[in-house]
Amino acid sequence: MIKGLYAAATGMMAIEGRQDVIANNIANVSTPGFRRQEPIQKGFYDLFVQKLTRPIRFRLDSAPGGGVKLDETFTDLSPGIITATDNPLNIALSGPGFLVVDTPGGERYTRSGKLLVDADGQLATPEGFKLLGAGGAPIAAGGGNLLILENGTVTVDGEAAGTLQLVEVEQANMLTHLGEGLYVASAAALERSGPAERTTVTHKALEMSNVNLPKETIALLLGARAYAANQRVINAIDETAGQVIERVGMPA
Repeated sequence: MIKGLYAAATGMMAIEGRQDVIANNIANVSTPGFRRQEPIQKGFYDLFVQKLTRPIRFRLDSAPGGGVKLDETFTDLSPGIITATDNPLNIALSGPGFLVVDTPGGERYTRSGKLLVDADGQLATPEGFKLLGAGGAPIAAGGGNLLILENGTVTVDGEAAGTLQLVEVEQANMLTHLGEGLYVASAAALERSGPAERTTVTHKALEMSNVNLPKETIALLLGARAYAANQRVINAIDETAGQVIERVGMPA
C-alpha cells in the first residue's frame, strides 16, 4: 500500500514539472529561434541503482515504491519554419549553427535572428547583448543601408562591416538552455565546436519556433489527466488505510 502511495505521489510531482516545461513551450510558440524543451522522466529504480556503489545489493522486493522523477530537460534542435519579414534587422539561420553574443556571464549562443542596432551603433539582441563578429568583436552596423549576405558578411552602404561569428557544435544537445533564447556550452561541447561550415544566413527573415502547438496542447491535456489519475490513487489508498485502521482498532 505504501509503495503505491509513493509511486502516485512521485508521479504527481514529475507531472507538475513536465507540465511547467510544456507550458513554457506553448508560451514561446511565437518566439523567433525558440527550441522546444522535452522533459525526460526516469523511473526510481534506475535512479537508485545509479547512486548505489554495489547495485547487486539492491532488492526490488524490499525497496521503496517505484515512481518516477523528472530527470532532465532535452532541447529539441529540429529547425523551425523560416518566414520572410522584409526587416533588414532580421536574419534566419539554416543549418546547425548558432550566433554568438556577448553577455555579462560570458559568450552565449542563440538561434534568434531578431536584432537591433544599439546606442553604440552595433548589432545586438533585443535584450541588449552584442552580436560578436568572426574576430570576437561587436559589429558596427548603424547609419546606413544594412545588408547581410548568405555567408554572414555584414555590409553597410556596400562597405564590409564585419562577418557574423557562427559556431557549430558537434553535439548540440550538450548545450544548456538558459532562457531568453540563450544557450551555454559545456567544456566538452566547446571542444567539439568550430566555425560554421553547414550554416547559411537568410537576410530579412526569421526562423520561427519549432514548437508544434497542437502536439504540445495534447501533451498538456494528457498530463492533466495523468495527474488526476494519480490523485485518485492517493485518495483510494487513503480511504483504504483509514478503513484498515478503524477495523483493526475495533474490539473483537
